[in-house]
Amino acid sequence: MSRRTPWASTSVRREPADASLKRFSGYRVLSDVGNAGDRAYDYVIVTLDGASSRSAEGTALLNDLGDAIRDTAAVVIIGGIGLDLRPHCLDALDIGAERVISGWLGLLAHQVASTDLPVHPPTDPHVLAQADMAYRTLSAGGFLVEDRFPGVAARFKSLYDGCGVSRCDVVDHDRFPAQVAGLFPVFQACHLMGWPPAARLTDHEETWRLAVDAVREVVSVHGDSRTEAVSGENLTRMLVTFERESLPLDWNGFNAFHHGAKVARQDLKLLRDYVAAGERQGKHMPSLRQLVAAATEFHRQNA
Repeated sequence: MSRRTPWASTSVRREPADASLKRFSGYRVLSDVGNAGDRAYDYVIVTLDGASSRSAEGTALLNDLGDAIRDTAAVVIIGGIGLDLRPHCLDALDIGAERVISGWLGLLAHQVASTDLPVHPPTDPHVLAQADMAYRTLSAGGFLVEDRFPGVAARFKSLYDGCGVSRCDVVDHDRFPAQVAGLFPVFQACHLMGWPPAARLTDHEETWRLAVDAVREVVSVHGDSRTEAVSGENLTRMLVTFERESLPLDWNGFNAFHHGAKVARQDLKLLRDYVAAGERQGKHMPSLRQLVAAATEFHRQNA
């Protein structure tokens, strides 16, 4: 198991970027979550985002999932991102606390037909056009799970690592929320800057300084001591690594499509939640509040 501070990155084995077509088979589609209880599952990964999980429909789905697996040994991994999301899901599922942990899938994936990202070698555009989905795993763990219940996390890691595609990292559960949420101010700042390469972020001095300060404010919600690891240099170094190791998928192009458009509303909701949470703690959140206001207006004008 590894316990890394926020913004640390390591290189690990993962799937080669061979840019080949792969056919997925052997899976089953359920149209009714109640049917999840008709066979034994070791893990159920809930991929609803934070806002959807808290909606009436999402909460009802979690209620039904809990009913379906309550008398089984299945463990639920909450794969969405949201402030205090696990307690909400735990309440909605109504199963034992030791059967619910948080996780995060380090995978960049998009529908090919609905996006037009830059293409890098060795990707063949003609082969890419035949695919339904394009994806790339990140090297710093294809999956992250928290160590809230070490035995549960270790068993999932052992299972996941056997896939041979990427690996699972186990993260200190106290650091997990900040490690996952800390990048979201960066995404909004990059959108304001037009998604420049990480090496050019400092060209936009004022916006980049605002982003770094906003990251510190997000991280501070989970404990002031955690802001020590946040610096413009560390963030830039991490983003340069992500850009390089995401190839041949274009990191900035993907995030412009995903965080700049597809999930922009959910991202801004998350950051507003952090503003409110920080202020409830008596913290001043000026940089995050300013960044959210600027990003909201920018999205409105460019909708």
